[in-house]
Amino acid sequence: MPSFGLEEMMRNGASAFQGDISGAETSAPETADEFVQHVIEAICHASVTPAIGRRTFERCIRALSFGSTARVGFRHPAKAEAIDRVWRERERLFEEYTASPDKLRYLATLPWIGPVTKHSLARRLGVYAEQGQRAVA
Repeated sequence: MPSFGLEEMMRNGASAFQGDISGAETSAPETADEFVQHVIEAICHASVTPAIGRRTFERCIRALSFGSTARVGFRHPAKAEAIDRVWRERERLFEEYTASPDKLRYLATLPWIGPVTKHSLARRLGVYAEQGQRAVA
C-alpha cells in the first residue's frame, strides 16, 4: 500500500493541508504516488474553501489507501470519479507528465483540472520553480 505521509500531515495539523502554497514552491515529484497526491489535492481544493478542501483531501486519501473509492469520502460524484480515474492510471499519467515538454499544457488534460486549477497544481508540482516563473492565476 502506498504511503502518502498522512500520519505526518495529521501530526503537523492544519498547516500541512494548506491549500494556498503560493509562497512555497515545491520540488518535482519523484514517484507516481507523489504526483497523484498533488493532483488529488488540487481537485479537492478546486472551487471550495480551504477548510473543505483539506477535509475532503484527507478523506479521499484515507479511502484510497484502504482500497476503496474516493466516493466514500467525497460527495461530489464528478470529482470523485476524476480522483478514482487519476488513482487508477497514476503510473501512466506520471510517465506522460515526466515525458511532456510542456508540463503546464499537460496538466490541463488531467480530469477536473481546468484553466485556473492547472496553475495551482503546477505550483504544487514545482513547475514554476523549474521554469523560473510564477503563476498568474
